[in-house]
This record gives sequence, C-alpha cells and structure tokens, in this order.
Amino acid sequence: MKIFVALLLFILDHAFAAANPGPDGVRFNKIEIYRAERTLQKQLEDKDLSIEEARELDGLQTILKTGKRAITWFSVVNSSRTPETRLDLSKKGNSKGMPITEPNKTSTNILIERYNKILKEIPASIASVVTDSSELPANPPVSDEDFIKAIRSLDVLYQHTIRWIGAKDSLSWYINRSLWDIRGYYFLKETPDLQTKLNNYSSLSPEEKTNFSNWLFSLCHNGDFDDDDCKDELRKYISRNTLWDFYNRFNKYGEIQYKSFFRIPATRPEIFWNETKTVLHSPFLSPGRADVQKWLAENIEEEWKGDDFQLKLDFTESSKKAIPHIEFKSGVTAHVNEIAGDTITMDGDYSIENYDQRWTIRHEYGHVLGLVDCYLEFYDVNEKAMIYYEVDIDNLMCSRHGKFQPLHITGLKNAYK
Repeated sequence: MKIFVALLLFILDHAFAAANPGPDGVRFNKIEIYRAERTLQKQLEDKDLSIEEARELDGLQTILKTGKRAITWFSVVNSSRTPETRLDLSKKGNSKGMPITEPNKTSTNILIERYNKILKEIPASIASVVTDSSELPANPPVSDEDFIKAIRSLDVLYQHTIRWIGAKDSLSWYINRSLWDIRGYYFLKETPDLQTKLNNYSSLSPEEKTNFSNWLFSLCHNGDFDDDDCKDELRKYISRNTLWDFYNRFNKYGEIQYKSFFRIPATRPEIFWNETKTVLHSPFLSPGRADVQKWLAENIEEEWKGDDFQLKLDFTESSKKAIPHIEFKSGVTAHVNEIAGDTITMDGDYSIENYDQRWTIRHEYGHVLGLVDCYLEFYDVNEKAMIYYEVDIDNLMCSRHGKFQPLHITGLKNAYK
C-alpha cells in the first residue's frame, strides 16, 4: 500500500514538475521573479530578525540586485547590435548536466559564498559595473566571449537564488520529496563486490561506514517507512552483522523509485502507431503561424527519432476533440498542463529560435507523450540544503545536456499499443 501511495504521489508531483523546471532548466518568468523579490523584502521588514538572519537576507538581496543588473546590462548591449552580432546567453553545449554523483546544493550561505567567488573570478571591469548603480555602458569592456561567460555565471546564480527564495517558504514539501532520493540505491548498485563489503562492515573505515549506513537507510526511506523505525532496524542489522540481509530486504523500494523516473504513467488517446510500429503519429492543432508550425515540426521531429523510429506531427486546422496545441504567453514558465496533457505553454517574450526555446519544446513534448521529468529536487535536513540532480544527464527528460534515447522508443512501444 505504501508503494502504491508513493507512486501516486510521484505521478502527481511530476505533473507539477512539468511546469516547475529544476535549477538547470528554463529561466524563471517575470511573475516568479517579482514574487521572489517581494518575499525577500517582506522577510527583511521583519523586526524580530536576528543579526545573522538579517545578514543572510541582505546577502540574498545583493545577489538579486546584481543578477538583475547583469541581465539588464546584457539587454542594453544587445539593443545597439544587429541581429547578426547580437549576443546570446543560451547555447547548445553550455550545460554539462548535474549528475547524481555531483548534485547541486543550495542554501543561503552557499549562494553567498558562490557570489563572492564569482566576483573574484570575473573580470574586474565587469564586477565593478554589475555592483555599481551608474549608467550601463552600451559596449562591454571585455571581449564578447568573456562578457557572455561572466554574465552567464551571474545569471545562473541569479536563477538559483530566485528558486531558493521561493523554496524556503515550502521546505516541508521539499523535505517530503526526499522520498524519491535514489542516491542510496544508485551508489549501492554501483559498488563492486557489495556483498563482501557489507558482510565486512565492521572492518571498514569510518568514512565507508558512514556512506554505507546512509545509503542503506535511504533504501528504507524510499519505502516511506518511519525514519526512526528505519534507523532502529539498521542498528539491529549492524549489530548482527547482517547488512546484506538488510540490503536484500529494502533494495526493492529504491529500485521502484528509480524505475518510476522512467515510466510512462499516462498516454494520449489520439496518438497512434503505423502498422510496422516505426512511425508514431501525433495529431497537433495547427498554430496558425507558418513559422511556428515549421519550428514545431523541425525541433520535435528532429529530436524524437531513432533507429526505425520517427515521431510525426500531423497538423490539423480544427478538431472536435482536445488534441495537443501550443500557446505563447508573456512572462510564463514553459510547461504542459499535465502529464500526457494537451496544452503546451511557452514564454512569448523569447524568440522561438533561441536555443533555450528550441530545447524546451523538445523536452516539453515528452510530457505530452506521457513521460515524466527524471530530475529530482528536495531539501536534505542533514545537509541543510536543497539538493538537485539529474538521474541521467544523457536523457532529454532529465537534463538540458540530454538527448532522445533508445529507452524512450521501448517505453513508447510499451505504452502505446
């Protein structure tokens, strides 16, 4: 029963996640930025703040101010340029992904430390402008390449800070999401000669003991059992030198959570295969603009193809039934209304030829097909930080670094009969 509830929560959670990109996802919209600014301002107005709390909030406000000024400066520089010489922060290959072995960690202190580090690493001529309040120069004082690199580093920090400010008000929700943290399952699965090491736990180094006990506890936590009960059980198995039995008892819960990232829990009724199951036809409402229709076909069909497989968008002018369609709205975060939903909403403030937009439509169409996000973000109470990682950085649904994979074909063939 616990696993059924956990999977149901996972599906519901990922329906939200389709509109809630991780730190390495698309940019936040104007409303979310304004909300973060107002939230922080209200917190600063609290008269009961301690000196340390006020210092931390001031640090976050400084990051927001600097990040916003950096992006404004970037726009000022581009405003005097031709389309051919205009600069772009988004570029294919920029993202290296955030693998499970090197998760991104976020807290107020971590963000402030990163901010101070960035100001020391970027050119002094850039740092002096973004931390000042004078008129922004129309031409950068360094090469375009160095300017883009510096502004991008500040923008990434800016986006992470916006996310952290919003998450701080919902920490209990993010704490509960640790149920899907599959690092324990992953690292145990990748450990050579695991049985021997667990059977010789008492002779391991203190660091190894800590790692293995944390990973094993995680398997029990994946089953949504009470944490205190998991700790008690783990201590019993350690005292009996039977950790291999503990692993075999609870590993199934980690495996279930891991596999849930790659399931297709819902499908669309109008999507169908050709007779040889090599072409998956997906009816799509014509957007009414030739350039957008061409953009949709080129990006989605280019991504969703493989050996003996091709997704084909069948555009239609009208439909009596609800079928996938696209909407552009100013100041929104790109999303699909639900897993296997019919409405893709994109930010109308950005050019469709922007790399972020082209990658995003490829990813979001995966949600239309019924795939869930395979990245995870949660609050770790032990580390006192938000943790974010991508389960597979080579997978389009996990990471901006990812692409369409053969496992997607297998999943689609199993889901669409």
